[in-house]
Amino acid sequence: MGLPLTIDHLLWRMEHVHRDAQVVGVPGAASRPVPRTFSETAAGARRLATALHRHHGITAGSTVAVMAFNTVEHFALMLAVPTLGAAVNSLNVRLTADALVRQARDHGPDLLVVDDEVTLHPSTGPAVRTAVEELARRGVPVLPTNSTGPGSVAALMAQGGTPVDRPESPEDATAFYFHTSGTTGPAKTYAVTHRDVVLHALTQATVDASGLRRGDRVLPLAPFFHVNGWGLPFTAAVTGSSLVLVGGDLGAARIAEILSAHRVTVAAAVPTVWFDVCRLVAGAPRLRPAVLREVLSGGSAVPQSVVELVERELGARVATAWGMTETMACSTYEREAPSRSAGRFVPLVEARIAGEDGEGAAAGAGERGRLQVRGAFVVGGPRDPSGWLDTEDIASLDEEGRLHLHDRSKDLIKSGGEWIASAEIEQHLCTHPAVSNAAVVARPDPRWVERPVAFVVLSAEAPAAVEPELRRYLAERFPRFWLPDVITIVDRLPVTAVGKVDKRALRAHCRVNEGVA
Repeated sequence: MGLPLTIDHLLWRMEHVHRDAQVVGVPGAASRPVPRTFSETAAGARRLATALHRHHGITAGSTVAVMAFNTVEHFALMLAVPTLGAAVNSLNVRLTADALVRQARDHGPDLLVVDDEVTLHPSTGPAVRTAVEELARRGVPVLPTNSTGPGSVAALMAQGGTPVDRPESPEDATAFYFHTSGTTGPAKTYAVTHRDVVLHALTQATVDASGLRRGDRVLPLAPFFHVNGWGLPFTAAVTGSSLVLVGGDLGAARIAEILSAHRVTVAAAVPTVWFDVCRLVAGAPRLRPAVLREVLSGGSAVPQSVVELVERELGARVATAWGMTETMACSTYEREAPSRSAGRFVPLVEARIAGEDGEGAAAGAGERGRLQVRGAFVVGGPRDPSGWLDTEDIASLDEEGRLHLHDRSKDLIKSGGEWIASAEIEQHLCTHPAVSNAAVVARPDPRWVERPVAFVVLSAEAPAAVEPELRRYLAERFPRFWLPDVITIVDRLPVTAVGKVDKRALRAHCRVNEGVA
């Protein structure tokens, strides 16, 4: 057999190929940043694996649940635990206590690792503390990540000891558990193998995907509990890009300072983060980053206004990506027209457009239908015998192979027997200079069954009375019955725990305020 595709190989690259690249932990204001080379980080991960095996019994088939932000210790766990043949279950710390306990108990756990910052953070602390207490009451051992005690993850990374003598994990062993965000339905969990992770990292390392390269300094703001932070930490291990890990404080002022102070060249986050950072930098030019080349964004369409803001205020271009938990995120990339197209598919992922009933095949380029994908690291969901997964997106592929998303099947609005694509209305609204973000959902209607309503976040330059202008703007593009019955101006849109617009919350608002929106 040739080289197994395992996390061990990524550790080897960190130790032997990209020794001098860095992992920089940026704690709170009271502490100094802690840079470690890739070689030092890999050595610490191997020591951590030895300690977890000897002191906590972690071995092949075990599961280690983690409640943590993006930290050096969390990254070390993502490297160390799979090398033991065990799996990492990074939990979404923005969920309720009951949901955290449920996610943890679905797969063990044999050990629960908890970040001190998560327990103290005002938005996550109460639920996390309650969940930790409940899991401890049920007999789950709890290990802190970075407290001053001798038993923390940070301390175990620094300890010596002879490495565990064990066979290398098979590439089809489970390395991680991924949880969907539940944006469109009940949350689901998928097992992800070593092979899945390595193939995804290799794909993301290509120039038309993340485009990361040796010498880059990468700021991954997508949380590790969401598809391993879009896979960027492992892509960095492949490419030799340094990582800047900043914990849980993602305020715009702190992110702007970090972009400059740590000479970040590529940063990744959902569009709302970039809107807030750009708005801050516009009023404080001294915070403009010096070497930022590109921001990677995903989770929802990137409004043209945000693309222009990033170019003007941050001096960087925007690359948007489309993907799902089931495809390990980032399956397409678009740099030329990030507000209009979701981009071309990365290597090892294929796509086709089926009929809107999910059957048959669309006639050709530009034909709309159900988007189906298959690939080397598609990890979940029901698939047909040929491996095609129905994404539930209504989409088309143009002649150049670019993906155009028109709506999710669950977001389509059926009004008077006719379909309305909410995503197309949103995307067009976001091309208006007065709009920074928009969401369109269905409101129950006694006559038409459903009618569209829009929630709009205005840009700083928007005039006071903008609703009539937005209606005229939409009427130039869409038939009259597509136009929202109500356009509600809001300060910001509700988002899920991974930063996506929470349409379920907006629909619930419409049901509670039926007739008002």
